[in-house]
Amino acid sequence: MIYSHDIPNGGNLYFGKTAKLKREIENVSAEVFENNFFNEIVTPFFSYHQLEALKDKELIKLRDVKNRNMALRGDSSIDVIRLVLKRLKSDSKKWFYIQPVFRYPSIEINQIGCEMINGKLDETIKLNKLLMDKLSLSPVLQISNIKIVKLVKELTNISDEDLKKENLEVFSKIDWLKKLAYINKKEDLEDLSIYPEPIKNELQKIKELISNLTIDVVISPLFYADFNYYNGVFYRFFTDNTLLSMGGEYEVNHIKITGFSIYTDNVIEIKGQ
Repeated sequence: MIYSHDIPNGGNLYFGKTAKLKREIENVSAEVFENNFFNEIVTPFFSYHQLEALKDKELIKLRDVKNRNMALRGDSSIDVIRLVLKRLKSDSKKWFYIQPVFRYPSIEINQIGCEMINGKLDETIKLNKLLMDKLSLSPVLQISNIKIVKLVKELTNISDEDLKKENLEVFSKIDWLKKLAYINKKEDLEDLSIYPEPIKNELQKIKELISNLTIDVVISPLFYADFNYYNGVFYRFFTDNTLLSMGGEYEVNHIKITGFSIYTDNVIEIKGQ
């Protein structure tokens, strides 16, 4: 029996303190974005193009009146840029959104995020850190590069499973890979001579990014993230293993985009403790 007060698994209910906290987080975020000359956008709940961002199994799929495939919005980033470039045809380069996304089978994820056309990743991280400061949060910043994991797979015979588990027993059989696995701080990037040239080039990108930041970072070059659209350096802010925000760089129509999303429900959890 399903009772009238039951909520599907993955659904969210806010009341009292959590409802107030959610509204405060969203208001602070909107103020930060507006003070930095962002325009707000609210995209439709339904989309024809979610496979550009997510895997088919992650989508809650529907049919429109012409029996065409569509899905509930599972990701905001690609939709925001696609609509700005193709439908709005706006000259504005900076957009923010405060809206939920939905994943199969019934998961509701509230997000606050932004996308910057031809943006710079160091500026994106600084803005993300400013927002964390305004929300009185002091998370750890982790920086990775998805191309490094892809290159390791190309240059070695290491399996996806061993990469995901960061199997040091397997990594230790290759000198440069063992050293790569132990990179943790910016000092570990001073000498890159041991690495194959493609790996060295991608580590150099992390090194250059960090040189433009005044934030302490943890470097995780072999962090395995299964993204559809981040195509280079990306980062995460987290506290006590709780992910608060994630951002990075990607391309739409050969245009460089940088952006990030804040996971509102995780922020509520941390601030409510």
